[in-house]
Amino acid sequence: LGGIGKTQIVLKFIEETADCFSHVFWIDASSAGTITQGLKGLCSLPAAQTYALDGSPESALFWIGSLR
Repeated sequence: LGGIGKTQIVLKFIEETADCFSHVFWIDASSAGTITQGLKGLCSLPAAQTYALDGSPESALFWIGSLR
């Protein structure tokens, strides 16, 4: 469904609710594989490095769940 404004809706949501979130992550959810790769990629972020994540999607989700 390209070109119907999905990204603009998300950007507006983030703009209006920015004070409710400490982090915003963009993950390509076009397939299970891209979700897995995106979550693995989060493990390499400097903020995640202090949590000694093992690089798995599960550890990334655990880290995301711990954010406040």
